Amino acid sequence: MTAHGVAWGSLTTRLRDIAVKGHLPRKEIERVQRVFAGADPGLPRVLVVHHNVLRGEMSERMGLSRWRTAQQRIVAAGTDVVLCGHDHQEGAEMLDGKVAVSTAGTLSTRARGGRPVSFNFVTIDPAAVQVTFFRWDSSKQRFQPSDTAAFARRKALSLEPQAAR
Repeated sequence: MTAHGVAWGSLTTRLRDIAVKGHLPRKEIERVQRVFAGADPGLPRVLVVHHNVLRGEMSERMGLSRWRTAQQRIVAAGTDVVLCGHDHQEGAEMLDGKVAVSTAGTLSTRARGGRPVSFNFVTIDPAAVQVTFFRWDSSKQRFQPSDTAAFARRKALSLEPQAAR
């Protein structure tokens, strides 16, 4: 949804970012809102985008042009969780105190900062979102679970079955 290559919506005034930034078009987020509105109220609202929606720790860059607008749109859509990547560095944070953001590392040789390759395992339950990082342990030749971040969902859902509609 954000990975358009070089596109008008992704252009910025920084030449360094000409082919790096993505964008979140209004029509796309409106489509997402319709999908979310039609889904069962008990299901989590998960948005998957390529570009990081929060500033990368090592790159010190936002992945999206007009990122403030994109962040406002993501929150307004009722999103519970954003799954993203682009920066090749794992992370888990909250957007505006309302949306859990899981930023994936990489399973390629393009890991940054001498970090091991990694993937994120995301668990969503009615009350919380948990993101566990699995990092490659070369001495054991396998991925090992490491840190886990946990975030309360803004609308903790009841475990009671939904009434018939």
